[in-house]
Amino acid sequence: MTLSTPKETCEFTLDNGLKVIVREDHRTPAICSTLFHKAGTRNEQAHQRGVAYITGGAAFKDKQRAYKIGAEANGWLDYDVSTYSLEAPRAAIQSVLEMLAARLQPPVLSEDRLKVGLQKTKELELADPYFSSDFWITPEFEHLIFPHAGAAFKFGDVDHLDQLTVSDVMRWHKQHYAPNNSILVVVGDTSLEEIQPLVQRIFAKTPRLTDLTPANPAPSPVYEGERTITQFLDTPFPRLQMAINTPSLATATDSLDMSALQIISALLTSGPEAWIPRLFMDDSKAVSNLVSRLPTYRLEDDLLLIALTTSEHNWMPLPQIQENIQELLETLKATPLDAQTLEYGRAQALAHLDSLDTLELQGSIIGNLEVIGQPWQLIDTQAQALQSVTSKDIQRIAKAWFTPERTSVAHIFPRKV
Repeated sequence: MTLSTPKETCEFTLDNGLKVIVREDHRTPAICSTLFHKAGTRNEQAHQRGVAYITGGAAFKDKQRAYKIGAEANGWLDYDVSTYSLEAPRAAIQSVLEMLAARLQPPVLSEDRLKVGLQKTKELELADPYFSSDFWITPEFEHLIFPHAGAAFKFGDVDHLDQLTVSDVMRWHKQHYAPNNSILVVVGDTSLEEIQPLVQRIFAKTPRLTDLTPANPAPSPVYEGERTITQFLDTPFPRLQMAINTPSLATATDSLDMSALQIISALLTSGPEAWIPRLFMDDSKAVSNLVSRLPTYRLEDDLLLIALTTSEHNWMPLPQIQENIQELLETLKATPLDAQTLEYGRAQALAHLDSLDTLELQGSIIGNLEVIGQPWQLIDTQAQALQSVTSKDIQRIAKAWFTPERTSVAHIFPRKV
């Protein structure tokens, strides 16, 4: 069984508005339960950048209990969502649900605890960038990619963090962590018959918010020509990051376009026949790492990111690498893919899809689809959509999206000593 294989999935909604989705996956005796709140950094006011991150940390109250039941915890914050997940042995289902339900209750937050949280947040924001993820981009580059979205921060605006109060955090929690602004996804060795009565008993007492604040409307994107930034950061070798503004699943006129983009991404960076590594055929060790990041789950336009890290064996300057990659993208516009190349890209994209077949990632995909107003059933049609993509689809979106005005580039060099 893989992500390409649909799994038994059901949904129900409590009277307080909490939507619950249960997906059966009986391959291991474990479950992953994830709570999504439909509010992220885009909902923050300019003078309160950081309140979403602080609230997310304050809302989890049972770290010792999670440790005792063997649960792996993971939380993340994005533009339109705040999320927390617990993966644990199936015997701990009730404890997991109780711990997530506690996030809907007002945080226990003193002035002293807030000060500690604010100090840690400032330290994280001011720390030298560290590429713990190949998909990481600096706030400066993010602002270049999305100029209409305003200033970007990793965790919060240090110039305003000290102004945040306990009341600010409590107000944010009340406005955005309500059950009727949340989605609970449970994936694993369980069933609707087991989960529904537990959720009813554990979550139903939390009242819905009557004056739920709607999300801020997404700003209309304005793309005004290729944008380039040069940075000196904590990296051992030069890096090139190319970001191309594309629609997201929420803004694309046809979801098949996202599948076509998956195949393009695979052709550029995945497998033994990937196009970009072949630019360095005279030295296969010239690139130490190469990844591409597809558009994620945003209510507004997103990006395709191509990130390449060179090595001590590389002789090609970053501007030349950039030019060569752009020539590859132009090829996609000018010439339809032959059948063999298309099938290679499709096979690599399907392989990537199957790599997402974990309990946590299944839950993440389902919940994020719901957050952006898309049906969770799309998780079970992705493989079919990839099979439907034609060379004409590839050429069409390449012409529409791979343009100078949609392109932002970062040339990143090791920090000068």
